[in-house]
Amino acid sequence: MTETPELTVIIVSYNTRELTLAALRTLYETTKATSFRTVVLDNASADGSADAVAEAFPQVELIRSSDNLGFARANNVVAEAAETEWLLLLNPDTEAYEGAVDNLMAFA
Repeated sequence: MTETPELTVIIVSYNTRELTLAALRTLYETTKATSFRTVVLDNASADGSADAVAEAFPQVELIRSSDNLGFARANNVVAEAAETEWLLLLNPDTEAYEGAVDNLMAFA
């Protein structure tokens, strides 16, 4: 039986391939005490963002939208299906610092 994570991290990407990869890399490198799942909703990017995420981060749940839903709607689509108590809307141009997510969850 798989433990339910504490947190769902939602990243909405639109033609932000390199930024999204850096956001994911730093998220996974710096978050050690918090159990989380990550969902990337790609808003019909034309720059290979979805393929790059799928290749580099197979543990990420990837939703490939055929239309650009926009930032708010895309976040709401993922949030509606989340089963965790906590959500983190992480912009694709964000790079996490060591312990940032862990400290946020400890405070919450």
